[in-house]
Amino acid sequence: MLKLIKLLAPDRKKILFAALLMLVYALASLALPTIMSMIVDNGINAMDKSYIIKASVVMLAIALGGLAAQIVAAKLSAEIATRFSASVRSAVFNKVMSLPYKRINEIGTSALLTRSTEDVWILENISYMIIRSLFVIPVFIIGGTVLALVRDIWLALIMFSGAPVLIGIFLLLSKKISPLWEIADLYIDKQNAIIKERFSGIRVIRAFNREARERERTAKATKTMAVNIIRNNVTMNSIDPIAMLLLNLSTVAVVYLGARLMQDPAKLLSAGDVIAVIQYITLVMNGMMAISFAIAFLPRAKVNCKRINEVLDSEGTPEPHDLSEPPFEGNISFENVGFSYPGAQVPALAGITLDIRKGEKIAFIGGTGSGKSTVVQLLMGFSAPTSGIIRFDGIDTKSVSAERLRQNIGCVLQKSVLFEGTIKSNIALARPGATDEEIAEAATDAGLAEFLANGEKGIEHEVKPYGTNLSGGQKQRVAIARALLRNTPIYIFDDSFSALDFLTEAKIRKTLAGKLSDRTQIIVTQRITSAMNADKIFVLDNGRLIGSGKHAELLESCGVYREIYLSQTGGGLK
Repeated sequence: MLKLIKLLAPDRKKILFAALLMLVYALASLALPTIMSMIVDNGINAMDKSYIIKASVVMLAIALGGLAAQIVAAKLSAEIATRFSASVRSAVFNKVMSLPYKRINEIGTSALLTRSTEDVWILENISYMIIRSLFVIPVFIIGGTVLALVRDIWLALIMFSGAPVLIGIFLLLSKKISPLWEIADLYIDKQNAIIKERFSGIRVIRAFNREARERERTAKATKTMAVNIIRNNVTMNSIDPIAMLLLNLSTVAVVYLGARLMQDPAKLLSAGDVIAVIQYITLVMNGMMAISFAIAFLPRAKVNCKRINEVLDSEGTPEPHDLSEPPFEGNISFENVGFSYPGAQVPALAGITLDIRKGEKIAFIGGTGSGKSTVVQLLMGFSAPTSGIIRFDGIDTKSVSAERLRQNIGCVLQKSVLFEGTIKSNIALARPGATDEEIAEAATDAGLAEFLANGEKGIEHEVKPYGTNLSGGQKQRVAIARALLRNTPIYIFDDSFSALDFLTEAKIRKTLAGKLSDRTQIIVTQRITSAMNADKIFVLDNGRLIGSGKHAELLESCGVYREIYLSQTGGGLK
């Protein structure tokens, strides 16, 4: 928590000023009961209208001054709390950008989202409350107590009798809150993850008629989250009626005892004193309630800080030490490589040994779940092998930074991600500073020339977020152009021609064959037509390499490859 509080340091002067303004408001609030007492004793009892008017004007002026101080303090507190939440959110975002792929998967994208939104929002509210209560609570409690004691010690003791009971109840309730908030926040993460999965896989869910199961998963997570939040709110909101009950009981006791003491000539207690003590009890109880809310919010703040600090304390990707090294030549080797996802009982890859030489065009082919995408993750440095060694030009990837690895690889992943802007700006992301001619050439090589020629704005064609105004094939071609602009020694095309018709794919492949003839090309695909012309084809099945060679060789020697060929061509072997 202290680490996050340090983010308030730039606003310490504003915090002090806001606290001082709230102090003015607190002092004004303490002064009002005294003036009211004077009006009752010196004005109303003596029927002195002039005194009543003058005292009322003073009372109004003090009240307006306190109100003005409170309004300015509230505005300053809101500004400080907003800037604080922005700083925390920025710190979380910057840390996430530096986290290794493995750590992001461990926390989960849904959990990262809720920690940078829901958790930060809670801390913003708590910081706002703390700034406004910094001086007010002590002044209300100490000042109200002292002034009540000055008026009458016996009436003041009534106030003290209720305060310990109130604090004891608050402490008891707060112990029940923390575990409930931890469970609630955990299920907020789960609910967010389930909804995200439903949106991203809506077509598959509908195709396999799994909507009822997904609704059940969502309902279960939502119910658990809601039950814990409701329990928390019921527990926290029980503070109000308890405090009001004690306040009203104290008021009744003060009025009763005050009436008895006023009848005792030796006590010299006036009606104004009784009214003043009642108002002081109210101020002290308000201070106690503020403390109680702070105690109630503390467990949740602790949970939120813990969740945020889990991200901030995560070890980021080490600073690259080898960016000045020369580019790779394009030789890649796998030596008995295996990889297992956390919690998986069966490895995603096992015993993969292969060699890829500079300038070769190779293909990985296999069915869903065969391990193709895992190979791409390992090559891109998103994950490290759990066994075996991957080498680039004879260098173990363990000694190569992720930045250098990705500097040398142009990759088009299965899902093409485009950003709001233009086709030109999306392609130019690959190499800032590239000339218009280089961008246009990459677009042409990726098969975009005809599409751009038919548009009014050409390469300045507008792209909406995620490329929603483009077809799947157009998005894939923009992603291919972006990879080509990088001009790297190694290219990976991970199922990046799946949305293209066979004729368009053939044209692009012909262009790429000439353009990238001296570069290493790795094609990851399920389509036989995308793999059959490769210099070497690696066949994966259940995470194992079961065949390698050229198209004709594999038709004879590899049953899985032959099955893929027959299922996609529907004809005899040729």
